[in-house]
Amino acid sequence: MLLFYIYLDFLYYQGCYNILVFMRLAFLFIILSFIFSCSVKNITYSGTQINPKEDFDSLVNNYPLDYSEIKNWSFRSDVHDDLTLLPSNYNSKNDYNFDVSVFYIHPTTLYNSNYWNADTSHFRENYAINLCLENQASVFAGLTHLYAPHYREMHIYSYTDTVNGYKAYDFAFNDILNAFNFFINHISTDKYIIASHSQGTNHAIRLINEYISKDTLLLNRLLISYLIGMDVNKNNMSIPVCNSEDDINCFLTWRSFRESFYPKKWKFGKNIYSVNPINFKTDSIFSNKKDHLGILLPNKKILFKKSISVRNESGLLWVRFNNIFLNKYRSDSYHKADFNLFWLNIRNNLKYRLSKIY
Repeated sequence: MLLFYIYLDFLYYQGCYNILVFMRLAFLFIILSFIFSCSVKNITYSGTQINPKEDFDSLVNNYPLDYSEIKNWSFRSDVHDDLTLLPSNYNSKNDYNFDVSVFYIHPTTLYNSNYWNADTSHFRENYAINLCLENQASVFAGLTHLYAPHYREMHIYSYTDTVNGYKAYDFAFNDILNAFNFFINHISTDKYIIASHSQGTNHAIRLINEYISKDTLLLNRLLISYLIGMDVNKNNMSIPVCNSEDDINCFLTWRSFRESFYPKKWKFGKNIYSVNPINFKTDSIFSNKKDHLGILLPNKKILFKKSISVRNESGLLWVRFNNIFLNKYRSDSYHKADFNLFWLNIRNNLKYRLSKIY
């Protein structure tokens, strides 16, 4: 009903009563309502969340995954077509494929299960992982060699029941570590990038701090890390944050929320990092709306150019909609749209960073 009134407001404002225009606008805003796009809970399931009923059992799924098998990867550029991930209205003619590989770790998609970790059937049946590829990993497609492992991710409830949850997290991380070892030993490039969101970022931070940073050769090969959608504490990172639009050998991070909103369930404060994904600065000044290049919608189209300004505030990224119609679609959190809102800005900046060294 709210969307219906938004359509009417728009038509009245424009003085437009053409039924075809009305239908097109209605369709557009229905699409926009699904901008939080990388979530099995929001996209494919509308009932009550199913949580594990028993304690974590180390014997469940107690076998290693063989990452030499293609079935244990959701995407590999040496096997799949990068162009299938790109937005339908994106012009890739001027793109250049840099000699860099990306290891992408997707966010939580396990919301409804009696088990603390996904099993391999989740890989085959999970439409949400494909959405994560299209809405997040697509930033890197065609510019780099993209590798996205399946892993037996922990259930979303693991963030609530921390006793069982840490065991599930540890189990999932072991898959990530095995996948990364295969990745680093088989990629044809010398340099690589880590990219992640939400749960994926929890694993990426641990991978960097506990494994990569302990190996000088591995660390020197790591160009950029995109640690998106989770709090990154200044006291807990073994690599520096990126402070400008062309920094390398550093990491980027942000978490998107409504302007002036301080979340109760998320950590924030002066010890939490945040980088502006429009101008890639770490200051607390709002970016200029003219610098925003558009939003990637779940219909694989980039629209609404110059519609967003953002700034860093206490480890949060505050989002301001400058478009009168988008401003009616406000939420406290834009967590699931951390990539979508800035897709083209992120991609263009990556090209700029890599062009400085290649």
